[in-house]
Amino acid sequence: MRAHTQVGAARAAASTAGSMATGNEVDTTAKEPSQQALWQRIEATYSSAEARGAAYRTDTLVRVLRDLQDPRLRFVLRVATALRDKPKPPKASGQEGRPAVNPFLPYEEALWVAHLSPSHTLLLNKFNVVAHHLLVVTRAFEPQGTPLSAGDLSATWRVMQAMPHGGLAYFNCGEHSGASQPHKHTQIVPLPLAAVPPLLEAAADEATRGAGAAAWEPRAARALPFRCFCAALPEQEGAVTGKALAGAFQALHAAAFRDVCGEGSPSFNVLLTQRHMALVPRSREAWGPVAVNSMGYAGSLLVRSREELEYIEAEGPLCILTEVGQPW
Repeated sequence: MRAHTQVGAARAAASTAGSMATGNEVDTTAKEPSQQALWQRIEATYSSAEARGAAYRTDTLVRVLRDLQDPRLRFVLRVATALRDKPKPPKASGQEGRPAVNPFLPYEEALWVAHLSPSHTLLLNKFNVVAHHLLVVTRAFEPQGTPLSAGDLSATWRVMQAMPHGGLAYFNCGEHSGASQPHKHTQIVPLPLAAVPPLLEAAADEATRGAGAAAWEPRAARALPFRCFCAALPEQEGAVTGKALAGAFQALHAAAFRDVCGEGSPSFNVLLTQRHMALVPRSREAWGPVAVNSMGYAGSLLVRSREELEYIEAEGPLCILTEVGQPW
């Protein structure tokens, strides 16, 4: 277990080139100790980055809203009017080429947490609404539009396992998905989200375990008004691996886009918890003034203005998610 000062020393020793020296690596051989050490490093780096002004957490007013269509569903609205002034990164529509300005190459040293593997590193999200919002980033440039690999998902799962109460990981892919950076990355936020379970959990449970599906078997979550495909993760310890997660992603992607024809790459969101993986095909990035990324399908909507708040209250979150997704 490394103390805060030891973490800082290790980070300083590697700052010149984001090198792969031992001090930058988190031990992958020990299970529980490495998870504990990783979470301690996340907390220490987050506190340091905020104190230095390298990471910015936007003040928000959290509201829990029951949906108009289905009052059993509760959504977390994070009202953050100051986000109108947030610098806007280049759009990820041209995912085949490198971005003009890539915040991940080189990454900002104050945001670096740890190298997770020779291919992936862990960074803080510079502009965050939820504390300890993390990015698992490929260390060499890969387009965001490339499929999730075993390496991507193994690194992501490892970070999720280090979180005390579990994490929610997500992946925005395609120009209508809410993706903002062309450099490949997954994002992770700690659970719970304001004491409200992720939106898709109940529907995914019903479609998978509730219907007798085997672990990893792709199923359609038809209890939802928008197209969503999900798979239950096995509960046995050690059964979830990067390779198995990549296989589940490929199966869900095939189920979602089996009958899709046309030019261009499809847009979709992927969500991952300790219990399920879900994939939601997208048709547009926004409905009215409300832009949606994967977090919307977890039941958490970022509200940038009073206009957006009034629109969400009038339309209902489920209606908005259906419009930016694909109805059955």
